[in-house]
Amino acid sequence: MEPMEEQRILDELKIVPLLAKIVRGEDLTVLEEKTVEVWLNQSSANKLFFEQLKDQEHVAMELLKRDAANSTTTEELQKLHTLIAKNRPTSLWRYWLTAAAVLFTISISLWLYKYYQSDKIFPTEVATATITEDVLPGTDKATLTFEDGQVINLTGNKKAIKIDEQGTSYMDGTAISNKVQFATLTTPRKGQYKVTLPDGTKVWLNAESSLRYPTKFTANNRSVELQGEGYFEVAHDKAKPFIVASNGQQVKVLGTKFNINSYSNEPTVKTTLISGKVELLSSRNKETVILNPGQQARLVHDGFDVNSVDTEPFTAWTANEFQFKGAPLQEVLRQVERWYDVEVDYSNMPNIKINGTISREKKLSSVLYALEKISDLQINLSKGRRIEIKK
Repeated sequence: MEPMEEQRILDELKIVPLLAKIVRGEDLTVLEEKTVEVWLNQSSANKLFFEQLKDQEHVAMELLKRDAANSTTTEELQKLHTLIAKNRPTSLWRYWLTAAAVLFTISISLWLYKYYQSDKIFPTEVATATITEDVLPGTDKATLTFEDGQVINLTGNKKAIKIDEQGTSYMDGTAISNKVQFATLTTPRKGQYKVTLPDGTKVWLNAESSLRYPTKFTANNRSVELQGEGYFEVAHDKAKPFIVASNGQQVKVLGTKFNINSYSNEPTVKTTLISGKVELLSSRNKETVILNPGQQARLVHDGFDVNSVDTEPFTAWTANEFQFKGAPLQEVLRQVERWYDVEVDYSNMPNIKINGTISREKKLSSVLYALEKISDLQINLSKGRRIEIKK
C-alpha cells in the first residue's frame, strides 16, 4: 500500500477510537480493521504497545482516576501520537503506562458519550443495583403566565413558542394569545423550553427557571428578567441594547451568544460568553466589566471575577447533555436534582471533581451508574427520591 493511501486511511478513521473499540470488545468494520493494520505496520513500538495494552489496563485505570482526567480529548490524542512517535526502548515501561492512561482517558470519554447517546439500557441488576425506584428525565414543558393572570400550560410535542406581530404562538403557527403585555415563561423541575422573542432573540430556558419579557419591545432598549439558567442568542440591534437582569446583575449586549446561570442555590452567578461582547453591571456596587468570547464572569461580593473557560460544558445542556470538566460533585448533583426532580443528601459529600459527558435523555439509573463509574463512589436512590452518597 502506498504511503499516501495509508495516511488517507489514518486520517479518515483515527486510531484512538478504534483501539478503544477493541478494548471494549466491539466489532470493527473492514475499513476500521484496515486502519488498525496500517497503524500496526507503521512501527514496532505500535505493535508492542498494542500487545501490552490490555495487560496494563488496571494501571491505566488508576492513572485515569488520579492524573489524566483533566485534559481534553484533543490534547490527549496529541500526547498519544507523540508518545508513539518517540519509540524509545529505554523508557518503554513508562511509555506503556502513560500511553495506556491516555488511551483509557479517551476510551472512557468516548464510551460514556456514545453509550449514553444510544438506545442501549443497562440490565436492571447492574444499572439499578442501588436504586429502588427509577426516574424518567425531564421534557419540554413550561407554564406561560400573562400579566392579566391568564395561565397556559405548554406541554406535549410542541417544544417552543415565538412572539411576533401576530402575537404569541407555537413555532408551527398555532396561536396562543395576541395580547400585548408582559409575560413570564416558567419551567419546572424536569422541564426545559425555548422562546423566540419579538426581536428575533432566541432563549433556551433550563429546568426550574423563568424569563419575564414584554410581548412587544417598545422602549429604547430590550429588557428581560431571568431567574435560573438561560442561554441567549441575541438578535443584533445597534439602536436598542438587549438587557438581561438576573439575581444581582445586568447583562447589556447588542447582539451575541451567552449563557447565564443564576440559580439561587448556586454559590455565584455565572455569565459565560460564547461570541460577541457583553457588558455586566453589578447591582450591588455598580461595577462594570466587559467580557470577550471564551470568558466567564462570576458575580462576587466586591464585583466580578473574570476567567477564560472552555464554554462547551456551560452550554451543553441546550443539546440535552450533562458535560463536566472538573466540576465539583455538589454542582453535578444540583444539576441532577433539577433535571430529575430528586433531592440530594449533601451531608456526606466528598470533595471530588467530575469529568465526563452523559446524555440528559436517559433515565436517572443510567446517569447515576455513570457517575458511580466516574467517581468510584456508591450512589443510592431511595423510594423517597433521595440520593445518598457512600464513599
